[in-house]
Amino acid sequence: MCQASRVLPLIVFAALVAACGGAVAPPAASSPTPVPSAATTPMPAGTYTTTAFQPALTFTVPDGWELVDDTPTWVHLQPIGSPDLGLYVFRNAFALSQDPACPTTAEPGVGKTSSELVTWMRSLPGVTAGSPALATIGGLRGAALDLGIKDGWTVSCPFANGVPTTALIRNDGIERWVLAGAERLRMYLLDLPDGGNIIVDVDDFAGSSIDSLLSGAAPIIKSFQFATK
Repeated sequence: MCQASRVLPLIVFAALVAACGGAVAPPAASSPTPVPSAATTPMPAGTYTTTAFQPALTFTVPDGWELVDDTPTWVHLQPIGSPDLGLYVFRNAFALSQDPACPTTAEPGVGKTSSELVTWMRSLPGVTAGSPALATIGGLRGAALDLGIKDGWTVSCPFANGVPTTALIRNDGIERWVLAGAERLRMYLLDLPDGGNIIVDVDDFAGSSIDSLLSGAAPIIKSFQFATK
């Protein structure tokens, strides 16, 4: 979830982002200044390569998708006109503190490898997590994990207007990425050769369309190639 809080029917999505903006080629790149995007960029079916995100990511989309952001540390794609649904790629994320005040500091003792992050996420008391599955995407290996808020969880970050939340990750561009309310997502947690990580997040903020989103995002994710060599 991105930037200040978003209010959608029956749910408040709180996601604070420190940097947004950029573009992929084609189309032409926009300003590299890290500010929220003023408009999305519809993408005709075809193959694209990020211009800001590193390592460079090449991917193929069908008609019906648009680019929201391409920054040095994260990329955001979504089905056209569907802000509740997103396909996100983050570089070098780390576990967020579980202090009830929801600070933007790291959770002590949690490493950045895919196995460490998967183990930690599955241990969070406010999260229901599926069994991790081995995954290979774009030449990177790691695990896939389905996540949602646990039934009966009532803890809420101060900025979330009482909606049940659990802080998950941040990186140099994302100030906070939290799981909130009925939201459901699948994260692919992948290890970079240099010891960092890439996280691919298929995210349904309202939680009602996750299956169709996963189906639509699958061929795009299958096309991913990271320029890690």
